[in-house]
Amino acid sequence: MSKTVRENIKNAAGNISGKISENKKTETANADKKKNSSRVFKLDHKYANICLYVLLVVFFGTIIYMLINNWAGTKKFIYNLFGVLSPFFAAVLIAYFVSPIVGKYESIMQKYIAKGGHKKLIKILSMVLAYITVIGFIIIAFVFIIPQIGESISELASNIPVVYSHILKMLKELQHKYPEINVNVITDRLNEMVPDIVDYGTDIVGHVVPMVFSVSVSIVRGVINLLLALFISIYMINGKNLFRYQAKRVVYALFEEKKGDIICNTCRECNDIFSAFLISKAVDSLIIGCICCVLMNILRLPYTVLISVIVGITNMIPYFGPFIGAVPGVIIYLCTSPRQVIIFVIMILVLQQFDGLVLGPRLLGQSTGLNPMWVIFAITVGGAYFGVLGMFIGVPVVAVIGFLANKFIKYKLEGKNIKALQECDREG
Repeated sequence: MSKTVRENIKNAAGNISGKISENKKTETANADKKKNSSRVFKLDHKYANICLYVLLVVFFGTIIYMLINNWAGTKKFIYNLFGVLSPFFAAVLIAYFVSPIVGKYESIMQKYIAKGGHKKLIKILSMVLAYITVIGFIIIAFVFIIPQIGESISELASNIPVVYSHILKMLKELQHKYPEINVNVITDRLNEMVPDIVDYGTDIVGHVVPMVFSVSVSIVRGVINLLLALFISIYMINGKNLFRYQAKRVVYALFEEKKGDIICNTCRECNDIFSAFLISKAVDSLIIGCICCVLMNILRLPYTVLISVIVGITNMIPYFGPFIGAVPGVIIYLCTSPRQVIIFVIMILVLQQFDGLVLGPRLLGQSTGLNPMWVIFAITVGGAYFGVLGMFIGVPVVAVIGFLANKFIKYKLEGKNIKALQECDREG
């Protein structure tokens, strides 16, 4: 090959490599231009998140302001919402009380009958037996207890004139013993109250038809809500594992595994606190009501069933329940026989000492772990905003809130060696 040919080939190769390098430079420049141009329209994730949080805060802040600004309409909406959702709330309470009975029946049947097999059939039979037990208890209450309560109320109503004359007699004796006390004002007020009571009774008779219609509608609505709550509670108990699985899926989808484990364990512990208090306190109140009924029959006190039911129900309220339950009995016996008041008060004191020292600790244990001050706070606030139901469930709700707050504070204090806290722990 001649020298000229070799030089031509070399020049051609150089031209080709030069063009290739120029094309690469051009492509790189174009890519840089595209990248720079795309950066003009691309948002930084950090600032995008900040903008999103600001928009969410403004959105929810606007909603809260509108709700507070139109508080009357908001309050009405909340009441209507609670009325619509009342069967679901009732279903949750029914499921709380029935679920342990289902578990007991299921464990007994698995142990002695199925020997670990036929799990679905055993679960269905356990649910049927549990609901038969609960409904049977309600039927017994309607057949035996409620008629006796009605008789006691009728007897009290029929004894109103006797009680009235007895009060007047007591006032005269009081004035005779203590002449300086002016009881004429009280006597005049009582004499004014009797015609008012008669007029009120006449008005009731005049409006008896609308009243009967309204009561009938309320009863029908209540029966429908109760049946609906029963069916919903059956689905809740039957699908308990499915609901738990779905809740866990949501938690682990939103959080990493370690945080998901903490959230699931915390929710389980809160549920244990809430359900343990409700169930244990219900059993405790049932036993106290039965013992009260037996003692009143032994002591030959009247209105046994009525007062025992009141004492048993109010015993669900910690600390104040026994005193609230004793007030109606004291008022009734004060109008009939002062001697019975003393017997009744002594019986209630002995009964509540037995409940507080023996029965309560065995059934309840440390189910809430609340300081008495927080129990009083829960009863006061719950009763002020939600009535009797708020007094019942206020304590477990505050117990759950306290448990969560304590858990959060412990998490924040981990790894911090604070001397002041260490000194407080040593002093405590």
